[in-house]
This record gives sequence, C-alpha cells and structure tokens, in this order.
Amino acid sequence: MKTEKLSWKSIIGYGFGEAGTQFSWTLVSSYLTVFYTDVVGLTPVVISAIMLIARIWDAVNDPMFGTIAEQHTHTRWGRFRPYILWGAPILALFNCLTFLNLDISNTAKTIWCALTYIGCGMAYTAVSISVGSLANCMTTSNHERVTLNSSRNIIGNIAGLILSACTMPIVLHFGGGSTSSAKGYFVAAVIFSLISIPCLFVCFATTREVVKVVHHHEAGPKPRMLDSIRQSLKDHDSLMLIIAMVLVLTAVMGRVGIMAYYFIYIYADPTIIAACASALTFGMVVPGFYAPLVLNKLNKKTVGMIACFLMAASCVALYFAGEAHASLPVMVALHFIYGAVNCAGITTFVLIGEIVDDAWLRTGLRNDGTMYSMVSFGTKLGNAIGGSVGILALGAVGFVANTQMNPETLTAMDKVINFGPAAIFTLAGIFFAMIHMTNAKGRENEPKIKALMAQHPEETSEA
Repeated sequence: MKTEKLSWKSIIGYGFGEAGTQFSWTLVSSYLTVFYTDVVGLTPVVISAIMLIARIWDAVNDPMFGTIAEQHTHTRWGRFRPYILWGAPILALFNCLTFLNLDISNTAKTIWCALTYIGCGMAYTAVSISVGSLANCMTTSNHERVTLNSSRNIIGNIAGLILSACTMPIVLHFGGGSTSSAKGYFVAAVIFSLISIPCLFVCFATTREVVKVVHHHEAGPKPRMLDSIRQSLKDHDSLMLIIAMVLVLTAVMGRVGIMAYYFIYIYADPTIIAACASALTFGMVVPGFYAPLVLNKLNKKTVGMIACFLMAASCVALYFAGEAHASLPVMVALHFIYGAVNCAGITTFVLIGEIVDDAWLRTGLRNDGTMYSMVSFGTKLGNAIGGSVGILALGAVGFVANTQMNPETLTAMDKVINFGPAAIFTLAGIFFAMIHMTNAKGRENEPKIKALMAQHPEETSEA
C-alpha cells in the first residue's frame, strides 16, 4: 500500500469533485426558495412542508447511504469513487428538473416540487458524501489531507465564484430582465448541470482509494448502520464535531438560502447580487491558501472556534450595512471578509479524518461514510432552515413577495437574515472548543494506522 506524497494531478483532480458538487447544488441552495415563491407561486407554509418532509427523509437516507458506501461497497474502484462516476449525470438531471416550472395545477405543482427536490437531495447525498469521504481514503497522512481539502476549498470556491458572478446575469438575460422568470432559472440550471458532469468525472479519473476497509463479521445492513451511527454519537469528539459542523453548515447554508431577499428587498437592488456573491465566494477561496499553514501549526479545533466567532461578527456587520444602505464598495468588502474568515469548512473536513482514524484504532470500526453523511445532512438541513424556517420567519415579520414593504418590516427581515446565522455560528464555535483531538494526537495516530493496515493486508488494498 502506498502512502507517499500525493501527486499534484490527484490533488487538483480531487478539487474538481467539489467544483462538480458546487455547479450541481449551489443554484438549489441559493435560489430555490426565491424560485418557489416568485416563480412557482408556492406559499411559505407549503415550502416549509416540502423541506420538512425532505429533511425527515434525509435523516434516514444520508446515514443509510454513508454506511452502504463504507461497509457494503467493494469494487475495484474503491468504496466511494463509483458513486461519483454514476451519480454525476443523475444529480445533473434532477438539478434541472428541480427548476422546471410546469403549467399544472397548484396541487400538482406542490407534488412535483417535492418529488424533484427530494430526488435532487438524494443524488446530492450520494455524490457529496463520496467526494468528502474520498480524501480520507486517498492517504493516511494528515498533512496530505490538509492539502487535499485546501485544493477542494480553492477549486470548489473558484467554481462558486463563477456561479456567483454568472447566475443572476443568466437568470436576468434569459428571463427578459425579470428575477421571477421560469425560463431564466431553468436555463441556468441546465448550463451549470452540464458543467458539473465533466468536473466530477475528472475527480473520479484522477484519484485512487488507498485505504479500503473490509468488515468480516456477518451482519445485516440495519445493525451495521446503527453500529456506525451509535459509535459516532457515543464518541465525544465525533459528537462534538458533528454538532459543530451541522451548526456551521446550518448557519452558512441557512443564510445562503434567504440571502437573495437581502439584496432584492432590503438593499432594493438585485443587480448587486453578482458583485457581492462573487466577493463572498472569492473570499472563501482565501482559506485554501492559509489553511495548510494554520491547521498544521495550531490545533484544528481552535482554528474552527476562531473562524466561527469571526463569521458571527461578519454577519452582525452585514446587518448594520444593510440598515445603513452602505455603498457598493463597503458591501463588497464585507462579503469578501465574511468569506475569507470561513476556515471552518476545511477545518471540519480535516478533523473528520483525524477523529475517524482515532475511533478506528479504539473500536475497530471505521465510520468515514457515516461522518460525512452528517456533512451532507447538515448542508441540506441548513438549506432547509434558510428555505423553510427562514422564509417562515420572514413571513412572520411581514414579508410579502413582490411588494413594497415598510421600513420596520425590512429591518426585521434584516435581523432574521443576519442575526440568526450569527447566533448559530457562535454556538458552533463553543462546540469546536469542546473537542479533545489535537494535532499532536493526530500525528501520534498516523504510524498506528499504517501498522494496523500492515498487520491486515487482506483488508486494505490500493484501488
């Protein structure tokens, strides 16, 4: 089994996996709620019901897929890469169908939206969990995992930068200048979906799984799934990281899910969405450059905690900027800073590897798929909170789509969009601080992992 330094081909190729998921899911996470209210005509209550049903299913589907991949998938390509290969076109298809507004009755529209959204979420689960888990299977070196996840951050956010700069212009262009055009959103979905497929194929073709675990005990799918989930929830560090990552993703994706309302109604200028979203995404590229230095020098839990507190402060600043109707340069700068301090994502992905390794040494059960299923679930939970709880909160303070609202209502909307995520970020930082894993412990475990695999060569192989 090879554990030497990874090639740049593999490192860059792995990053394209994140780019593929970005092109497939960002339109859903950023614009689906607006599409449902302003194009399809669904009410906030109906949207909340759809997303609640989807999240209930995700609570079963995501960990179920994680354990299927980690314990029941044994191919010459590894445990996770096959799902990237075969899942890419399916995810692209459902992404397009999610933004297809059919000329049918309101009841039929609700059913169509629910089915396509849930289907898109299931396809995203298969692909995103596989891309995330792959980094831990490509090497046993924590240093190399930092490099892999930094590449994932940089390339994924470059894709996000393209999306931020192009999405609203595409919607406006093909929608005849309207933000409520069905054609505009559908064309954008088709374009981005077609780009996502080759990105994911590049990830599949340039990566290899080195760590391949085979469990010899006989057990059905249900007990194995429960074993992995039980281990993740019983282990202190796993539980703290799961809570922290779900909170971070809830805050990030929750704000993304309703951020369009900030520009369309509070700032009253949707044309600046491209500039601010691009600045935010460009800022999110920055952690990919400083993360290798910071994460290899400071304990990762400390980096995660600081990042959460800084993101909370950024949200508070964005609230006041919205209230003051700050100039475009100020808005762009604040969104850039908000993205640049977001090192929590990379920190989470790297910590997963170290915590999974540590648990594997102590319990004999490797649960990387289950842990990454929590990332997938957290992403969609955050999107649902932004799209369902967020839109309900906006409705509760007086929001009515496509109307001119009074200043008091707009201020209340600003609080929902920014103070809510700030509170969640702060709570996530507290849970990061409660993690016990340190860089020293991670380095101590590396030779133990190599020795474990050397003792059981029949259970590990290079794909």
